[in-house]
Amino acid sequence: MVEIDYKLSMEKPQLQKSRDNIDLNQDYLINLPADLKEKILLKLPLKEIVRTSILSSKWIDLWTWIPNLVFEENSTELGFTKMVDQVLRVHQGPIKTFKLDSKHDCNEAIDRWMLILSRNNISDLELSFCFNKKCYIPFRFISCLALEHVNLSYCIFNVPRFFNGFPFLRTLHLSYFSMPGFGIEKLVSNCPLLHHLTLHLFLQQGCLRILAPNLVSLDIMGEFHDIYLETPKLASACVYLNPINEDFQKLSGAKHSKESNITRALGHLSNIQNLKITGAFSDYLAMGPIPENLPVIFNNLTEISLELRIGPDEIATALCLLQNAPNLKELRIEFYAFGDQGDVQGLWESKAIRDCLFKCLEFVSVTYEHGNELSLQCSKSMLEFAEFVLITAPLLEKFHVTELGDDTVFSQMLELPKLSEKCKVVFSEGGDEESDEIVFTKGVDE
Repeated sequence: MVEIDYKLSMEKPQLQKSRDNIDLNQDYLINLPADLKEKILLKLPLKEIVRTSILSSKWIDLWTWIPNLVFEENSTELGFTKMVDQVLRVHQGPIKTFKLDSKHDCNEAIDRWMLILSRNNISDLELSFCFNKKCYIPFRFISCLALEHVNLSYCIFNVPRFFNGFPFLRTLHLSYFSMPGFGIEKLVSNCPLLHHLTLHLFLQQGCLRILAPNLVSLDIMGEFHDIYLETPKLASACVYLNPINEDFQKLSGAKHSKESNITRALGHLSNIQNLKITGAFSDYLAMGPIPENLPVIFNNLTEISLELRIGPDEIATALCLLQNAPNLKELRIEFYAFGDQGDVQGLWESKAIRDCLFKCLEFVSVTYEHGNELSLQCSKSMLEFAEFVLITAPLLEKFHVTELGDDTVFSQMLELPKLSEKCKVVFSEGGDEESDEIVFTKGVDE
C-alpha cells in the first residue's frame, strides 16, 4: 500500500522512484485520507459529489456526510425538486450549510425541506426563488437555534406570534420579500447578536422599526411610511426610500407634524461612521420641524453620501446633519431639482454654523445636472455650497465636481477663494472621474 504523507518534512528529499517500481494497479483514490476526501468533495458541484459514489465502496456513501449542501438550478433543468428530495432523504450527517437557487415553483416542497433542516444544527441558510414565483417560507426553521447567517430572496413569510428569535444569528439578508404587519421589527428585535442587516425591495406599511443593540451595518432599500432606528452600535448605514411611493409624504406629515423626522430616524446613531442617504429619504428627513441641534453628536461620523433635492427644508436638514458631524472627512452630495424649490438663496451661508463646520473635511464630491430651467437654481445652490465649503475647510485636499451638462458653474468656481492651500479642484463631465486636475494657488481674500 502506498502511503501519502502531506506533512512538511525537514529531511532531505529522496530521489523519485522510477515508474517501473510503481504499482499501476494500485487505486490511489481509494486510499486517500478521509480529511482529504472531504476537502475534494467540498470543492465539487453537488452533482459531481454524488457521482463520486461510483469510484469504489469506500466512496459510495462518503458524500452523504458532507455538511454543506448547495443546489443550483438551471432555467431549463427538470427534476430539480426530486433531486433535492433524494439528496435530503439519503443524507446521513449533520447539515451546516443549505443553499438553494431555484427557477421553478417550490411551494409544495419547501415545507418538507424546512422540516428536515429544522432537525439539524444548520448555521447557514440561503434560499432564492424566481421573481414571478415567490415562495412561502414556513417558519419551521424557528427551531434552528444555531442559525448564524440567513439570506432569503423572493420569499413570503409570517413571523409567528410566539417567536423566540435566533440567539446566534449575525447576518440577515432579505430581498424581494413580503412580511406583513410588524414582522420585520419582531424578527430583528429577537436576534440579539445581529451584526449585519440588509432589507431590499420590500413594502412596509406603517413604521419600520429597527431595534438591534449590536447591529454594525444596515442596508435598506424599499418603501416605508416611517422609520425609527435604535441601533447604538451601528457604524455603517445606507438608506434608500423608493421615490415612486409618495404615500409616505402624507402619512409622515400627518403623523409627525410636531416631531422631527431626522431626530426619529437618526437621533440614536451615536456610533455611526459612514452614512449614505439616497432616493427620497432626504425628503422624508426634511418633514416636520427641523431642530437646531440633534440629541446626539456624530463624533465618529467621517463619511456622508447624500442625494439632496434643492429646497429650503432639504438644505436646512442637510445643514443640521452636517453641523452635528464635527469630524467629517469625506462628503458626497448629488444635487437634483424637482418641482417648486422655493427660495434657497443664501441658505448655505448660515452664520450659526460657519465657525464649527468642515474643520476636518478632506474630500468633497458634488454631482448636479445642468441644462434646464429647474436645474439653473440647482446650479446656483451648488455654487453657493462650493463657496461655503472652500472658505470653511482648512484641510480640504480635493473638491471633485461632476456636471451633467456644461462647465459653466465649474468655470465660476475657479474665481472662488479657498482656505486650504493644498486644495485641488477636479472637474469631470457625465460622471467620468478620469479628468485633468486644476489646482488652486490663491488663498482666501483678505
